[in-house]
Amino acid sequence: MANAPSPAYLVATIVAAVSAVVGVWLPWVRKRPVGYRDGRPIYTTEYVSGMETGLRGIDPFVVLLVVAVVGVAALSRYRAWRPDIALVGAGGVVLWVFGAIFRNYRSVERYDVEIGLYLLLASGFLFVLIGAGAPLKRRLIPSTDHCRDGRTG
Repeated sequence: MANAPSPAYLVATIVAAVSAVVGVWLPWVRKRPVGYRDGRPIYTTEYVSGMETGLRGIDPFVVLLVVAVVGVAALSRYRAWRPDIALVGAGGVVLWVFGAIFRNYRSVERYDVEIGLYLLLASGFLFVLIGAGAPLKRRLIPSTDHCRDGRTG
């Protein structure tokens, strides 16, 4: 098990997954008032996906994706393969999908982006960082697992 991911790798993966699940649960956007009448705000009546709390639309698929990635990372502790590609792939998908949603909401003046979307973007970035950083770390920091007596070299 020389190539088994470290506990810090697994904890970071779980943190990224929890951030994604919380991000899809929380609202992504809030409407700004279009005007005021008698001191009360007036809003448009259009439906905007992501304004409500809960799991709707693509949210269950995102939850399944991040749970699968955590499962792959946890199983890799007992298998001879690395989950780095799965983390980079899942992070890339999350960044691509929710980056486009973020860009769409930011381009309209009457919307404010909420914390849920920021958590999703941070989660995707963290998945990519974990997945891409692990091979780099293995390449830059040589392993000492080849020595049985604990000495390096």
